Amino acid sequence: MKPTSANERIVLLDIVRGIAILGILLVNMTFYSSSLQAIQMQIEQWPGVWDQAVKMLERIFVDGKFMAMFSFLFGYGMMLFKERAEQKGNRFGRLYARRLLALLVFGLIHAILIWFGDILVHYALLGFILLLFHKRRPRTLLIWAIGLLLLLPAVLVATGAPAAPKLSPEVTARVQKMIEHDQLVYGSGSFAEISKQRLGDWIMSFFNQITFYPQILGLFLLGAYFAKRRVFHDIPAHAGLLRKLCWWAGGFGLITNIGAVLLPDQAAFAGAKNLFVLLGVLLGSPLLGLGYIALVALWFKRSPQHSPLSFFAPVGRMAFTNYILQSVVCTLLFYGYGLGWYGKVGPAVGLLLALAVFGAQMVWSRLWFKRFSIGPLEWLWRGFTYWNNPSASATKSAG
Repeated sequence: MKPTSANERIVLLDIVRGIAILGILLVNMTFYSSSLQAIQMQIEQWPGVWDQAVKMLERIFVDGKFMAMFSFLFGYGMMLFKERAEQKGNRFGRLYARRLLALLVFGLIHAILIWFGDILVHYALLGFILLLFHKRRPRTLLIWAIGLLLLLPAVLVATGAPAAPKLSPEVTARVQKMIEHDQLVYGSGSFAEISKQRLGDWIMSFFNQITFYPQILGLFLLGAYFAKRRVFHDIPAHAGLLRKLCWWAGGFGLITNIGAVLLPDQAAFAGAKNLFVLLGVLLGSPLLGLGYIALVALWFKRSPQHSPLSFFAPVGRMAFTNYILQSVVCTLLFYGYGLGWYGKVGPAVGLLLALAVFGAQMVWSRLWFKRFSIGPLEWLWRGFTYWNNPSASATKSAG
């Protein structure tokens, strides 16, 4: 079998990005529609059978997996960007730093004016650390990636830290009041009131996310390692590695996540439950995400020209635009300056809404690329990156 061509390789990465964008939307739907306090403190708000079933399935198969895929692709994408920059005789470090600064600006606008759960600011900040590794050998990247991915779970397992907060009745009552306040502000507040609340929630979530920086950076470096090994440049030559990822990484991730969700909360199982939750969230979820990537690559390899997975490619081709667009659409659905559905939609209905929004994105992305070769925010991003090279930032008509 011959190596994957450049076009096929790009299509594959776009497919994986498109699938990741769907998974991220499924996770973020809860954050769009529910209080951050309820989510962080694990306050149950939707005890219905269908809501609990959807929540259980999302915890096993979705939560943390698709963000891991996106983080992996960020590291892979840096090495592709470097290849192309050097082929054109450009200075990679300067261009990539400018690209990260633009991402930081977009992220701050997203977080402060649209939705507090932004990930772009974190990616931009960690991207500057990733930039320090771009000349390292594949083996060095792999060692650092494994070390960073194991760091947080090893520390928490060694210290016996609880995986879930244990709240006293007094604390639970205070949290419930905060939840009610959030529902009042987000569900029926003005744009100014919501903006004030959003800023506070963003600051809180920003510092919470810093805890996971070793995990995110580890996934960046793992993606860079795969790019330096040129795994997706020649999928048939690396099919053995991809199959091992499916079985071993995916299998470990699936088992730990099933254990974390299905083990009973009784005292006799407390130790095992805590271990499975820690391993499932911090290690199993990223590994299952890697298993998903390997599975998609192997499936795509069987019929790259006619794969049904190609329907995800247009969404992934403009993943940046679609990620921001999801926030715009969903905040208009849930916030007071829109339809005001905040706090009124449980996991089951949220799942249907997420599928509807993503379905619309699949349609509009395909229509967009019938006329243009690049997404609108991608065009702005490219323009900022290549501000001294206007031809690189031009939007071209595909018609």
